[in-house]
Amino acid sequence: MDYFENQILLKSCFDLQSADIAIPGSGTHIRNCSFQSVIKPDNHDADRDTKSVAGQPDLLARSFEGNYNFTYPVFMPQGVQKASGAIVMLHGLNERNWLKYLYWAQYLCDNTGKAVILFPMAFHVNRSPGYWSDPRAMQEVFQQRVVHTPENTVATPFNAALSARLDSHPEWFCTSGLQSCYDLISLSQMIRSGRHPLLTEGASIDFFAYSVGAFLLEVLLIANPEELFAESKSFLFLGGSSFEQMQGISRYIMDTRAFNQLDNAFLRQNPSVIRKKINIEHLNTFSGLWSGFMAMLRLGKHEHLRERSFYRLRNQISAVGLALDQVIPAKSILRTLAGSENRNKIPMKIMDFPYPYSHENPFPTGNQHFRPQVNESFHQVFSGAVKFLG
Repeated sequence: MDYFENQILLKSCFDLQSADIAIPGSGTHIRNCSFQSVIKPDNHDADRDTKSVAGQPDLLARSFEGNYNFTYPVFMPQGVQKASGAIVMLHGLNERNWLKYLYWAQYLCDNTGKAVILFPMAFHVNRSPGYWSDPRAMQEVFQQRVVHTPENTVATPFNAALSARLDSHPEWFCTSGLQSCYDLISLSQMIRSGRHPLLTEGASIDFFAYSVGAFLLEVLLIANPEELFAESKSFLFLGGSSFEQMQGISRYIMDTRAFNQLDNAFLRQNPSVIRKKINIEHLNTFSGLWSGFMAMLRLGKHEHLRERSFYRLRNQISAVGLALDQVIPAKSILRTLAGSENRNKIPMKIMDFPYPYSHENPFPTGNQHFRPQVNESFHQVFSGAVKFLG
């Protein structure tokens, strides 16, 4: 079966409510595991924004029970009860379901023999209210943003929820990222200590990170709490640049106004202003993670920490960018990873697929005419990921 057929098959059988999902025609299984975030929800009235967005007062809620208690899928190799290695897959910004990633995960699982964990970031995928991903429910929020800011030409129902939240509270980009890092640290500690039900004690932990997931991973790798990721390999796909080089304006990610708010909050004012606004429990890893975040904001700041870290990781990172990517340009990834005078020599491949693609949809399935080319491009990228992570 090809990429198109596998995407359709997995979409038809995937269900986060099922404990164990057998994939037809494959020995690979999907096991859904439960997780409790280390950041507990706080539902006091003081933690809710007093503003209402298009009649949706909870759109600006700081807490959500589903962000604390949630499920994440794990692709398990055929005949394996406990795997000795895991690849943690990290998704992009404003993702509201796993459908795009299902065959990515199965391919890596089938060809590396490792478990592949699809781990949702805070307030993303199934860690966010379901109606945020419903274009009909978001129609009024979208329309309100267009009416109030007519110049907001990239506002859509698809990016309305994230845009409204970041417009009102740009610091939530940071708090959600920090919570995601805390949870990934907790997951990794669980794996290392043998407490994970699907992995052996001391199992290896590697990463496949896409888009802003790569940015999050870089912060985590720079901090490297408890040396958890000292031996981890990381494959970065369409991500890895510093924050200042990202162009997140997209009908599927965020609108112009929200992006400008982020730009102002993180690049045009003193970062200490944002740090004071971070209303999140500071765990013992906070200082290292904050330093990692600072190192990834601008190329011209904290160069020593960033370049020292990437030099240390030069044999553990591989990256792929796309020539026509407008959101995270390939040359921006290269500039960030290479370091001064390309001293890091981190392998980075810039590809250009022979069909219309975008950052958000690198392997489109809507045009059968390009089916062979999409198949070939997918296998080029993911066979490289298998070779690196296997």
